[in-house]
Amino acid sequence: MKRSRFLVVNRLILIEEQRYMRKIFPFILLAFLANGCGKESIQSKPSLKVNSISSSKLFAGDDLQVRLQLTDLEGDFLDTIWIKKTTTSCTRSNFTDSSLFKIPSDLPRTKNFSAELILTLNYSVVLQPRCFNSDTTTFRFWVKDKKGNKSDTAKTAPIIISR
Repeated sequence: MKRSRFLVVNRLILIEEQRYMRKIFPFILLAFLANGCGKESIQSKPSLKVNSISSSKLFAGDDLQVRLQLTDLEGDFLDTIWIKKTTTSCTRSNFTDSSLFKIPSDLPRTKNFSAELILTLNYSVVLQPRCFNSDTTTFRFWVKDKKGNKSDTAKTAPIIISR
């Protein structure tokens, strides 16, 4: 007798769960659809990502080449490339600058813009540690558009810089 009562109770619970899921399922489906619709591969705000770096270990006098992918739906990005250097031990080497690199003004700024930018970071100006030891650093890059939208921040993998 106890067993049959248990089966009836379980079946009633199962029926109630099915009714609940039927009520809530349309809302879950609507939430997924609303989240997935309208996304484009190129966004309104500029997008910047690191494609590659020339080396993860540099010696005195070596330059670093960073390849960045820039995309922008409207093509209204500004000419300034911001750069931030962050080191692990020599904080005197850290900086943020917007005057080192400029996107050429004659570069056509078209809708659905996509291009690879190649930046060369000079050892004596940008890379050289400001302390007496070698150091590990990362670089972050970003751009802005005319509306003030800031791109994603593109970050390099850690780079060892020898003194």
